[in-house]
Amino acid sequence: MTRLAALILVVLLSACASTEFNPAPGAPEYPPHLGEVTVLKSLPPAESYDSVGIVIVHGVDLTDKEELIEALQKEAAKRGANAIALQGEVKMRSQGGSTEKVLAAYALRLRR
Repeated sequence: MTRLAALILVVLLSACASTEFNPAPGAPEYPPHLGEVTVLKSLPPAESYDSVGIVIVHGVDLTDKEELIEALQKEAAKRGANAIALQGEVKMRSQGGSTEKVLAAYALRLRR
């Protein structure tokens, strides 16, 4: 029973990720994007996209990078973005005895 309780705790903790969104100055509100959100490692040329804003995800220590990126994609899609450009790697922050993972990305509307 103890093993099962530990497994449930790990699953619950790994699913804990919260997102925040900061709109780009002057950006219009876009309808949600229903398709796939492309993940870019850097910003594309400026003439190829419109900036929607910045999305940031906070996760617990057990949250893996893929889960953080999926949370960024989901939040960006809600805001009308069809791509995200990661702002570096996952950052670790320790506070009050716990460790938090943070990852940020630019939310973009690629012009196709």
